[in-house]
Amino acid sequence: MTYLLKIAFCSMFVLPFTAAAVNSTALPDLGTNAFSSLSPEKEKIIGDMMLKQTRSQLPMVNDPLLDEYLHTLGQGLVAKAEGVRFPFSFSWVNSPEINAFAMLGGNIVSNTGTLAAADSESEFASVMSHEIVHVTQRHIARAVEAKSQNAPLTMASLLGSILLTIANPEAGMAGLMATQGVAAQQAINFTRSNEQEADRIGIQLLAKGGYDPYAMPEFFNKLSEKTRFSNTQLAFLYTHPLSQARISDSRVRAEQFERRFVPDSSDFALAKARVWARYQLKGKDALAYFQKKVATPGGNTKANQYGLALALFDSGDVSAAEQILLKLRAHDDKNLFYIDAMTDVYIQSGRTEKALQLLEQEYLLRPNNQVITLNYANAALAAKSERLALHLLKNLLYFKPDTYLAYEMLIDAYKSMNDMAKYFEARADLYYQLAIYPKAIDDINEALNRLAATDKLESRRLEAKKKQWQAEFTRLKQLN
Repeated sequence: MTYLLKIAFCSMFVLPFTAAAVNSTALPDLGTNAFSSLSPEKEKIIGDMMLKQTRSQLPMVNDPLLDEYLHTLGQGLVAKAEGVRFPFSFSWVNSPEINAFAMLGGNIVSNTGTLAAADSESEFASVMSHEIVHVTQRHIARAVEAKSQNAPLTMASLLGSILLTIANPEAGMAGLMATQGVAAQQAINFTRSNEQEADRIGIQLLAKGGYDPYAMPEFFNKLSEKTRFSNTQLAFLYTHPLSQARISDSRVRAEQFERRFVPDSSDFALAKARVWARYQLKGKDALAYFQKKVATPGGNTKANQYGLALALFDSGDVSAAEQILLKLRAHDDKNLFYIDAMTDVYIQSGRTEKALQLLEQEYLLRPNNQVITLNYANAALAAKSERLALHLLKNLLYFKPDTYLAYEMLIDAYKSMNDMAKYFEARADLYYQLAIYPKAIDDINEALNRLAATDKLESRRLEAKKKQWQAEFTRLKQLN
């Protein structure tokens, strides 16, 4: 689907912890120094705080298809990992650079460029397994604890800038950039032993997960080759220093496992094609890239055809895109990637009823799938069926409350219905999910102002929500 999140983002230098927010309605006492004794509970709370605000500061990718793919791959690896202390989450940053990082609390983030650079699903999974191990072995938590003990003022200033970012994003980002510098880089860089351990256990996890353990040294070698004759260093290597000794060691580790052929999943190929069509390249460049791909011997694959269809659609040739998608769906009509693209074709060409018919049947089969639900709601909005869209979106948010596109669609639905009290509440809910508390509270006040004098129950509900958010915001500011 082509629906895009409309919150304005600003870019920043990516480090394994970057900003703060809140994930739970009840904030337990983290102590006077949240970093001095970082229990798993504290780690999860702080990590989720950071992830939510990171989402409001970095160019995150809110693409339900890519989210589903990354979640499935990541959770499959987590299920095989040892030492898992809390639920993991996986997110994308829209960047062509090869990079991935783990945050406190099991929050793993990958650049889209990492998937684009992977020649196999096992290579991409090797990066994810490496980051998962950094969390399960508590490398990040221990690094933060050690830094707080050695230089408490540095950590205090860093946390202060993080919290200031919540209250005043512009001032907070300036403070955060000023305090990170070399000291912050040292705080999050992993030691050589950390990296070796993440490689060793990551290779084991890769094999347990059904992937090729040799993919890790192969991907490392690829990164090394990319920088051998260049003065620029890959983003991944800033926080994951790579030496020839480390590549050799990972190769020796991999050789403990029998070499086997592990075919890529069709979703890997389609997700990679989607990244190239929508994020790595744009417009004519994407079109030329996939036209060349399908014309190359052996390159006329379903994934490249799908990528070509997306590039054609984005270039305005909706009819040509539809012809490719019809052929693809003739062999796999339940494929979410094809359904998503066909929905866009129907809506763009004014055939919203066709889109609704397609998605109604799929929704009955997969009612909680975010790809189907968001596309269905998008089609409903295009057909001016706002109440259907509201029903779909509210059900999805009940099961998956961090679905940012759903909030964006709610905002548009209420605006179209001229229900301004609900419109401002939906905006407030989105800001709250991004931990932008002042704006969330302002919009709740605006929603209260739009209520009729007779809406006593609704007024009390919104007042209770505002009071809860104000208490959370006050509690956060007191952590400094």
